[in-house]
Amino acid sequence: MSSFSTSFRVAQAVGLGGAMWLSGNIEALSIISIPALSTSQEKDSAPAGLVARQWKYIYDDGKIQNPSIAVIAGTSFAYLAWSVRSGTALSLIVPKNSAQIYTIAAILTYGMIPFTGLFMLPTNEKLMSTANRYVGAKSAGAANDKEVSESLKKWALLSGIRGLLPLLGGIVSMVAILP
Repeated sequence: MSSFSTSFRVAQAVGLGGAMWLSGNIEALSIISIPALSTSQEKDSAPAGLVARQWKYIYDDGKIQNPSIAVIAGTSFAYLAWSVRSGTALSLIVPKNSAQIYTIAAILTYGMIPFTGLFMLPTNEKLMSTANRYVGAKSAGAANDKEVSESLKKWALLSGIRGLLPLLGGIVSMVAILP
């Protein structure tokens, strides 16, 4: 019989699963979706304004789901850190420094939220401005092709880095989960 409560095990599963899912979701945007938009622009001559609009749809969906998953996974790690803090019954049966390990996992997982604001905001605003100029436009070809292309490449790189934060959070948590 396990010494851990169901809520503790659920928090482990939600934290680890959420962090890993979040990382995969973000990385898929960076290595599949955005490069596909760039290819459409470069090889198929898709108008830059249209490509920026398509990026906006991807961005809007990610903006709704990804921060929520980061908060859920990060909060699960924070709960685990609190549960195994020094002086609790669980602190006696978990690997040494588990509270600190779960705290680091929480910080890394939450970290994708401030990373977005600190490092991605200028690129997001540039692409959003282009996308918003072409709302309802019959022609989306007047946008600066090179600027949109460069912004997409920068966004994919930054987003790829951002996706590593919850991945690292999940990996760090495994040190405490798998003794």
